[in-house]
Amino acid sequence: MTLERVVKWLGFLCLLAGIIRMGMTPSSLIWGDDSTPEVICGFMACMLMAISSIALYMSQSRETGVLGFIAALLLMIGNLLVASNFYGLFAYGFYAKEGAFASIMGGVSGMGMLLGTIILAILTFRAKVFPRWTVILMVIMLVSFGLPWLDKWFAFFWGLSYVGMGFLICTGRYNKGPAAKIKGIISL
Repeated sequence: MTLERVVKWLGFLCLLAGIIRMGMTPSSLIWGDDSTPEVICGFMACMLMAISSIALYMSQSRETGVLGFIAALLLMIGNLLVASNFYGLFAYGFYAKEGAFASIMGGVSGMGMLLGTIILAILTFRAKVFPRWTVILMVIMLVSFGLPWLDKWFAFFWGLSYVGMGFLICTGRYNKGPAAKIKGIISL
C-alpha cells in the first residue's frame, strides 16, 4: 500500500469522524448535555479523530514541517484525553466530572487541542494546500468554542471542519504541492 493511499484512507476516517462529531449537536439539542447519545457520538468521534488527525499533517507535510507535526500530535493526544473523559462519563456518570484529576485532564486536553487547532489553522493558511474555506471553518469552530450562546454548536463546526478537510484528502482535491506537479508532468 502506498503512502498516498494511506493518506486517503486516513482522510476518509477524518470525514467519518467529522460526521459523527456533528451528531453531537442534535443529540445535545434533543436529549440534553451529556446525554447517552451525545457521549457515544463524542467518544467515537474522539477515537477516530485521534487516529486520523495525522492525515491533516501528512497531506501538507512538506509545507508545514515539524510545527505541523507538533500540531497534529497535539490534536491526537488531546482527542485521546477527551475520549477518556467521554468514557468516564459513559461508564461512571457524573462522578467522572468531579475531582481534581478530571479538572486537570479537561484543562490539559482542551488547551492542547486549542493550541493544536490554532497552529494547524495558521500553517494550513500559509501552506496554501487546502482551500481557504477549510481555514475559515476552523476559525468558526474556534469562535463557537468561546461564545456561550454557540456552545451547543461547537461540535457541529468542529465536525464540519474535519468533514471538509477529510473530503478533500479522500478525493485528492487539494493542491499536492510542487512535487505532485512535477510527477504529473513527467507522467505525461
